[in-house]
Amino acid sequence: MLADAIARSTRFVIRRRWMVLAALVLLTAFLARSARSLHIEANPDHLVPQEHPYIQTLNDLYRIFGDKSLIVVGLFPHDGKVFTPAFLKTVANVTAQIEKVPGVNRALVQSIAADHVKDIRGTADGIEVEPVMETPPTDAAGAEAVRKRVFAHDMYVGTLVSKDETAASIQASFDLTEKTPDWVSLYRAVQDAVAANDDGTFDTTYSGIVVYAARMTQLTARTLLFFPLALLVIGLVHYHAFRTVQGLVLPLVTALMAVVWALGLMGLTGIALDPANIATPILILAIAAGHAVQVLKRFYEEYDRTRDVEEAIVEAMRRVGPVMLAAGVVAALSFCSLATFALASIRTFGLLTAFGIVSALVIELFGIPALRAMLPPPAAREREREAEAHPWMDAFLRTCGRLTTGRAARRTLVASALLVAVCLVLALRVRIDMSYRRVLGATDPVQIGDARANATLAGTNTFIALVEGPGEGSMEEPAIVQAIDGLERRLRAEPGVGSGMSYVDFLRTMHQTLNADRPDAGDLPAKRALVAQYLFLYSISGGGESLDTLLTPAHDTAKVRFLTREDSTRDGERLVKVAEDVVRTTFPPGYRVRYTGSLANMSAATQSMVEGKARNIAQIAVIIVVVAGLLLRSVVGGILVATPLALTLAVNFGLMGLFGLALDTNTSTIAALAVGIGADYAIYFLFRLREELTHEPVLDTALRRALMTSGKAVLFVSSAIAAGYATLCLSGFSYYVRMGALIAVAMVVSSTSALILLPALVEVLRPRFLGIGEGIVPRLPIVPVPQPATALGEAGSEAEPPHLLQ
Repeated sequence: MLADAIARSTRFVIRRRWMVLAALVLLTAFLARSARSLHIEANPDHLVPQEHPYIQTLNDLYRIFGDKSLIVVGLFPHDGKVFTPAFLKTVANVTAQIEKVPGVNRALVQSIAADHVKDIRGTADGIEVEPVMETPPTDAAGAEAVRKRVFAHDMYVGTLVSKDETAASIQASFDLTEKTPDWVSLYRAVQDAVAANDDGTFDTTYSGIVVYAARMTQLTARTLLFFPLALLVIGLVHYHAFRTVQGLVLPLVTALMAVVWALGLMGLTGIALDPANIATPILILAIAAGHAVQVLKRFYEEYDRTRDVEEAIVEAMRRVGPVMLAAGVVAALSFCSLATFALASIRTFGLLTAFGIVSALVIELFGIPALRAMLPPPAAREREREAEAHPWMDAFLRTCGRLTTGRAARRTLVASALLVAVCLVLALRVRIDMSYRRVLGATDPVQIGDARANATLAGTNTFIALVEGPGEGSMEEPAIVQAIDGLERRLRAEPGVGSGMSYVDFLRTMHQTLNADRPDAGDLPAKRALVAQYLFLYSISGGGESLDTLLTPAHDTAKVRFLTREDSTRDGERLVKVAEDVVRTTFPPGYRVRYTGSLANMSAATQSMVEGKARNIAQIAVIIVVVAGLLLRSVVGGILVATPLALTLAVNFGLMGLFGLALDTNTSTIAALAVGIGADYAIYFLFRLREELTHEPVLDTALRRALMTSGKAVLFVSSAIAAGYATLCLSGFSYYVRMGALIAVAMVVSSTSALILLPALVEVLRPRFLGIGEGIVPRLPIVPVPQPATALGEAGSEAEPPHLLQ
């Protein structure tokens, strides 16, 4: 019924070809105009699950203290000396310029030249709170005085000045504004602030979430340049497949229309291109062109039989259309299943790709018949070129036939099972981990600068504990003061943690300053009234602004911030576990501690990704089995479609384990992508095999014929997708290098398994839904009979052994 409906619609399209084509062109033009509003942005908020407790804590932290988007500027004097009058003046000038950048939170600017970075010292009347460097010194004595004030406070050493005095840092948090509406413009504004005072005597490094987001945006934009290259490569593969201009142009034209539709939808909805979806155009291009290849290959077959263009188009669509719909529906639903991920970037990628696939189906069901009907009939030379043998491919397909028929089929299944077992063992080595550094790669300039800053300073990544008390003044209790101090000391001892800071550090300095002559006074005040007095004294002495970045005015919520040199998920999870153990055993009842910062946020993204990936694999498996089973009218058929994809997944994870690749937001989407596309190959093959069995009663012969027809198209499609994605390996962007390589390998494995493992399963199981009786084809004596060669070299030629008739 579906085939007949497609045939009727194809006849209508052929009769109204100009009208149909005009409608498609007008819609494409409208969406192309909408695509002009596309913009590129790597938004960190889209890479983390907003409902996760760590991210909710980040939002609360931003609301209370203004902390969120951090930039760490490292300044390295060429002479290796921070405390000289000239360099201290440079630090002061750069700090002043950064404080003028639109969107900066001045209270959170940390630098030895910032007004609210205070020196606490005792006087005859009590304490005196003044900036560490109120004005840049003019002589060596003044520079030495600044050095002494800095090193008198542990919280500044390593954080704002390296311990070896060879580098200084400026830390600042920002909001986006009209003048700096995105991360790239904000990053450039900070760079301009530094450049305005660059006299060539120092080097600069930039780190922090804003810098990584800006750099990823820049690299994502550069990746767009590889779309024309991918288009060229896919076109060359298609030309190799058909050796005709029509075979080259028609698939690419319809595929490009599908790409424009998807990009136009993004423009209409205001969705930005980001690292997760920037390669979507290549994916849609490859999938759409792949379906077109299947249609055109069948058109040439039918035209050789009928010598009538319109009838060949109708028959090709009747035969291939239902299979194309089946494969497209499976792929679209597989990508739609990514909408269940908590990460906005993955959700967007899945939904946009699904829309692109649906667009491709619409265009191919109507556009290809209309376009092909407008063209003249294929000339004899064109048909000859299209039917020419492809030696390497024909040899491979003949090998597939030998491996999947007769007794060889069982050996193939055993070998496949062994391969899966080996891959599963290797997959056990796959670690779940995320890191911005790994995204950029070790040779990226930003990564090189970040590595230098982390090697010299306390760190460029944050881990933050938000401590909430039961009521106003609860942070004045000596028990919580001691507990926070213990948390700081414990986490500072962890590998990779460079420093920690909280209001307790100010209390310690004040207490020790005011009790310098009392060694029995301890490090911290032991009475609540004394804590309150210290905090009040510090506020009225000029330190209120800096204190407000660590403690709320009601003294009921405090921030404890740590700088770390590592940014991976494993480090974040380790620190969270250590902190939870300390809080559980030392914090007084009634206090709640929540965690955030760049490290904890990576952990949140990983937790969400792992949960989403396990769920997503199960969803895709159900989708494939159910949809393919309904279309093939057999549960066994659905399972057969899914089996080669299970092998593809096993190989994918096995290779990740072999090469030490982590499971992260980048590699987690590749499994869905490989399975979503790979299902096409199995579906096309099984439908063609069932068709061949209606004409050929011998299963082995039908398998070989299906391999030489649909199998050849599968190889062309998979090689086009693999080659198109492989171009991303030239980008130099580590994120896309891994994506391009893994997807290319996945396409090779999924197509090969569909042409070897699937036929072997059919040979052994002989399922009834294929129309071979009760699942057994009788093995009667067979006699080889030579047959005339067909256009595709299916029999009676070097491309295929002679028919075997009962």
